[in-house]
Amino acid sequence: MATLSARTLGEIETAQPEASGMTSAALRAAAQRIYRHFSKPGVVHRTVRRLALWMAFLLAAMPNPAAAQVAPGDTFVTQSHSGQFLIRGGGGLRSSRSALALSTNLSFVRLDPTLLPVSCERIKQNLARELQIGTSWQGRIYLKLFPADSGDELVTITSEHFRDGWQYRADLPEVVERARYVQAIVQVVLLEFANRGAETRSVELPPWLAAGLAQDLLASGEAEIILPPPRANANSLSLATTVINTRKGNPLERAHQLLRASPPLTFEQLSWPLDDRVSGSRSEVYRCSAQLFVSGLLELQDGRPSLRSMLVELPRYYNWQLAFFHAFRASFASSLDVEKWWALHLAHFSGRDLAQTWSEEESRRKLAQMLGSQVEVRTSANELPLHTEVTLQTIIRDWEPVARNQALQDKVRELEMLRLRVASGLVGLVDEYRQTLEAYLSRNLRPATPQGKSASPSRAAEEALARLDELDARRQAQQH
Repeated sequence: MATLSARTLGEIETAQPEASGMTSAALRAAAQRIYRHFSKPGVVHRTVRRLALWMAFLLAAMPNPAAAQVAPGDTFVTQSHSGQFLIRGGGGLRSSRSALALSTNLSFVRLDPTLLPVSCERIKQNLARELQIGTSWQGRIYLKLFPADSGDELVTITSEHFRDGWQYRADLPEVVERARYVQAIVQVVLLEFANRGAETRSVELPPWLAAGLAQDLLASGEAEIILPPPRANANSLSLATTVINTRKGNPLERAHQLLRASPPLTFEQLSWPLDDRVSGSRSEVYRCSAQLFVSGLLELQDGRPSLRSMLVELPRYYNWQLAFFHAFRASFASSLDVEKWWALHLAHFSGRDLAQTWSEEESRRKLAQMLGSQVEVRTSANELPLHTEVTLQTIIRDWEPVARNQALQDKVRELEMLRLRVASGLVGLVDEYRQTLEAYLSRNLRPATPQGKSASPSRAAEEALARLDELDARRQAQQH
């Protein structure tokens, strides 16, 4: 069971300074005095301390009777602590009974204007952490809540350019599917970031980008980013309780289950989805396919910098495909290259048993063991052999061609098997080791040309050794 934390208390207090006649500093001071008093060792039982925290929260959130009150027909306005999100919702929102009944469905959420700015800020922070884009902003985002008549109300996002920059608006039903809500916030945050270099025309985002990132955020920390409104009422005090019955698992676990039972979408289907794929019963297949596609891109060499580069370069292009291929030019030259990579990525992913995946610490240990090779060394003919470990670089640099090529081919097969068990965060690194060895072998084993010349083994070895040194440095840096 989870309750509103002290962090949430601070975010809400900052988000709605208009809700009380007291100043923000006075509200915070009063709340902290109550909590500090009841938190002293030996003063009261832990249960009473928790009650004190709730009292502190209610004091901070309770409007002052002497202050201006929000009338039923007035517009209720809250602002996030960064100032970027401004929420507007009629004080008398009246969604239909059928729509309100959906709020008890775990797939839906009833949006509360008071908690919505906190949720938006958390989604933005988690997204910034995933893409490493920072949390600064230039364009304000307005969110308008409207009464819901059903569970499939339209969510609309608009952008408008003014003299001082861009502004954005998202119209959201009061009761909405959780995935659609998070995807809308992710999309408008990405638009704000990408449009910073745009002057008159808003950029076009790939449809799979917001869908994939939103699905990953939901799988990684839904309880943190979605805050349902209080439902219980005790002695005229509203209480919010969230019951969570789950374990911390792999964010791709649901995608793994679904895509093994349903055919995953192609790159073309992800890029130009039909209406029935992004809404209705088939929408989850699209979201999970997009999540896997985006996670695969991030696992590529320079995947995150390439994705950030694509967002920054979008204003220069009239369609996102040109920006995508320019940013990922080191990995893909055409749509055919993307389809080939995507098919291979799907084959590896669907063959993995995520329930049997090693922890990240165990995965790093297994990878380190696999990258070395145990060999026997004799100092003389009459001495017993000594066992020692050699690196891939030693094999490439010092071994005879036949033994070297055989050893490296064995390592490629071991890396393919290792990929099925390592933690998702190390899949990209394992792939890069395998691709480096495959590239070296393909050049080193290339037959002679008609002119009698073959690829230079020294040049291929130099490039492979430099690349392996770089990968080893990255692997060791990640351990600290």
